[in-house]
Amino acid sequence: MSGEKKLRIALIGCGNITSEHLAAFKEVPDAEIVAGCDIASKALALFRERTGLPETAVWTDWKKMLAEVKLDAVDICLPNHLHCAAALDAFAAGLHVFVEKPMALNAAECETMIAAAKQAGKKLAVGFQQEYNPATQLLVNARNNGFFGDLRYAHGLLLRRRGIPDYGVFHRRDCGGGPLMDIAVHLIDVMTYVMDRPEVERVSAVLFYGEGKNPCKVWCGFPNWNTREYDVEDLAAAQIKFRNGAVLQLTTSYVNHIHQDCVYEFDLTGSRGGAHWSPGGVPELFCDQFGAMMNLAPGWMPSQGRPEMFRRKLANFVDACRKGTVLCLPGEAGLYDQQILDAIFASAKAGREVVL
Repeated sequence: MSGEKKLRIALIGCGNITSEHLAAFKEVPDAEIVAGCDIASKALALFRERTGLPETAVWTDWKKMLAEVKLDAVDICLPNHLHCAAALDAFAAGLHVFVEKPMALNAAECETMIAAAKQAGKKLAVGFQQEYNPATQLLVNARNNGFFGDLRYAHGLLLRRRGIPDYGVFHRRDCGGGPLMDIAVHLIDVMTYVMDRPEVERVSAVLFYGEGKNPCKVWCGFPNWNTREYDVEDLAAAQIKFRNGAVLQLTTSYVNHIHQDCVYEFDLTGSRGGAHWSPGGVPELFCDQFGAMMNLAPGWMPSQGRPEMFRRKLANFVDACRKGTVLCLPGEAGLYDQQILDAIFASAKAGREVVL
């Protein structure tokens, strides 16, 4: 593309997450939102209100939009089970694709999307954002400088005490719902990114079901979820063993009787040092120095807010499409995460460890 031309982008899916995408794109000078698609009239009305676009710029059928609107790229914010189909249609139309997390329903769909992107000669980016968190980058810098030594063990939590979304289809497994696909995928992504995405050897997991089928009888932020259709896990615990010898353990939940309303954090230890990470907090580093067990923390950190992380991830996509720069999170990163998720589900279903 010409270095002077803005990237013409359409959103496929204009639901809740769209507000953060649109706000971020406003801070990316080389991007231009020119169309949006959704089956819900209220979502399209809100999209028009936020963008100022005319009624002719909104669609209820993405295939028609792709055929009739002059575009360079699409930003897919659909329910998870529709990611693959929309991406394949976009590649067939010769467009670049940014897709929200998780990349797809399973690894096979991810591989199909990657193949289609390569065949079309277009970019495929996945919408994680914690790679752009300064706290994450500090741990990566520490790893690259040998601070941790040989990585040994990581333990992560992304728990909600009572956090089943009462909107969308997050309560349905066939639509890619549940805490593993919805929220734990963020934890898997950021933990393995800091660990340099080692090759997975084996996975074991247990999933617990049942509480989400019961109507809510307590005060909470999302009291009105669809109990009739709810068929996803309440709680999941998994262990991933990597071929380099390191072990990662994680726990995630929509329903869990814990002290806090929400817990999102991980700890990482190695032969020489360790660290604690949380998305909105200051990272801590642990090591032995000067004859003492030391806890280290940066004296100053730049902004760690979601708006800035969203701006950076979408700017990375736009630059890659326009200038050919490197994607931070290409389709291969989404495939790696999805392979772990697939193994977690397979292990829980079989009741035994799964060897990859």
